[in-house]
Amino acid sequence: MLIFSTDKHRLKRHFEKDKVLFSYHLGDLDDFYFPQCQWAVDYPDRAKIEEAILVYTGCEVPSVLAFGLTDRFEELLNQMLPLLPQKFYCHFQEKDRKMFLESYSETKLGTHIKMKLENFQKVDSDNSLDIKQLDMSHLEILKQLYQEAYQNNYFIERMLQTGKYYGCFDKDKIIAVSGVHVDSDEYKIAVLGNITTAVDYRGKGIATKVTSRLLDDLTVNDKTVCLNVKADNEPAIASYRKLGFVKVHEYEEALMRLK
Repeated sequence: MLIFSTDKHRLKRHFEKDKVLFSYHLGDLDDFYFPQCQWAVDYPDRAKIEEAILVYTGCEVPSVLAFGLTDRFEELLNQMLPLLPQKFYCHFQEKDRKMFLESYSETKLGTHIKMKLENFQKVDSDNSLDIKQLDMSHLEILKQLYQEAYQNNYFIERMLQTGKYYGCFDKDKIIAVSGVHVDSDEYKIAVLGNITTAVDYRGKGIATKVTSRLLDDLTVNDKTVCLNVKADNEPAIASYRKLGFVKVHEYEEALMRLK
């Protein structure tokens, strides 16, 4: 039976069954993100959660993360479909695509892979690179970089408050950035995101070096560090492998609109 839960203890126990698959879910249990989350869960015996669907409302367009572990997930998704927003970004497993398409039209955003930092391989930056930790004072020049180099990003302005964004500067301009989608010291999880390089500076390994600097920060607290990347983005995948990431899961992303 579908219910909505705010029981962090039981949610955490469920998501720790697969920290990579549920990396966003674990991070969103942190108080920084939790108020923007809705957790639809299946409680077969009220002792533990068997399946869960996350609806994140902290962006202009909500996101739905729908990953199942058991044959109970199909029934949970079936019950949840009438309650979903009219428009949302969706992360889901290929096997469940047909269920979404019964009610929603789909704009495909491609197959993606989930990677985990298995063994951090630090990539040192040379002294010519000016890499700095970003804060809210850098917001406007960071938004300019995203506008020019990564328009379809998922950057949320308040994420700069985490202190987990690093940028490489050329004078007063950010030319590369690496940041996080979620980061939680309490739940020992971080998910990298919003990583890009200005067009004129690509092919020089700058983003890899900026990401390495970010990982210096994230790995000191013994966190599980993950990321999502489009499966056909070979340069990015090569960069992440160089840093020590390995592929763990494959999933689909799409923009769903109610028919």
